[in-house]
Amino acid sequence: MKTIKFIAVAILSLAVFNSCTENTNLPPENFDVPNWHTENLEVKARDWKLVGGLDEIDSYYEYIFDNFPYVDGIVSVYMYQDFGKNTELQLPLPYTYYGVEILENGEEKYYSIQYSYDIARDGTIALKVHVSDYLTSLFRPDTEHFRVAIVW
Repeated sequence: MKTIKFIAVAILSLAVFNSCTENTNLPPENFDVPNWHTENLEVKARDWKLVGGLDEIDSYYEYIFDNFPYVDGIVSVYMYQDFGKNTELQLPLPYTYYGVEILENGEEKYYSIQYSYDIARDGTIALKVHVSDYLTSLFRPDTEHFRVAIVW
């Protein structure tokens, strides 16, 4: 019986002392509220620039966006699929599209197109499109829509 009383007193005292503690879920007084900024981009087909020579190893298409307020934050870039339609999606970059093309002789040709981005300290964002086997003569990006977001 003494053991049960002892356990009951221990549980009761734990409950009382824990209920009187400070609420630690509140942010500190000097807590900064995060800032965020988003921007939608339309990159027209004519604005993609080829880096490297046509069909050269490590050649790719690039678009430089240099009007973004990058200040020590987290930058995320998304590509819109089916932009402006009911089926519109935002795909986080890097994103790789895999396709197959049926040639005239009935043979299947598999390829991939990878969309990615790089960020420079001065706020410049480079959107990049790599084509499998570096066949940049067979593929040129169309007009694409992107969303750039930063949280700092």
